[in-house]
Amino acid sequence: MKHYIIFILFLFNSCSNLNKETQIDLSSKRLTTIPDSVFENKNLIELQLGAKEVVFYPPLSALPESDTDKNQITELPEKISELKLLKVLILNSNNLKSLPNSISELKNLEVLDLALNKNLNIVAEIPKLNLLPNLKVLKITDSKFNMNDLKIIQKSLNPKVKIVSSIADYMESYTEKH
Repeated sequence: MKHYIIFILFLFNSCSNLNKETQIDLSSKRLTTIPDSVFENKNLIELQLGAKEVVFYPPLSALPESDTDKNQITELPEKISELKLLKVLILNSNNLKSLPNSISELKNLEVLDLALNKNLNIVAEIPKLNLLPNLKVLKITDSKFNMNDLKIIQKSLNPKVKIVSSIADYMESYTEKH
């Protein structure tokens, strides 16, 4: 009987620790979609879906370390909003064309890396980005915008948001945590 109680306590403890990951790194895994299992992690704080390493080559284009390993995510699912505790979302070097409306429900999001999504029109995403009250860093290097667009982005977003738009700033941000 004592062994059964110990086993039951062990089983209960194991089950209670399920889905308690706070960070998931799926960088450079050749993904085209985000695995459903990611959305089961309700305690997730950091989700990395970009490239592990980015190398810039003239004329100001960027390539992941191994182009064959990079993720090819074309859209975020609406259920991204289920990750309520998410603070860091790294999506660099994918093929995003737009962000889901539900991204605006990520009220704890502080860092959003959209760099190197060459078809992502950042200006079109401003209404969604403006609904992220805790956003501190927005990385948009080598996304779809020009200098006039950058001025619009800077004027439209909260002045507390650091916009990383140049290659030099992006590379510097890589030496920092995020």
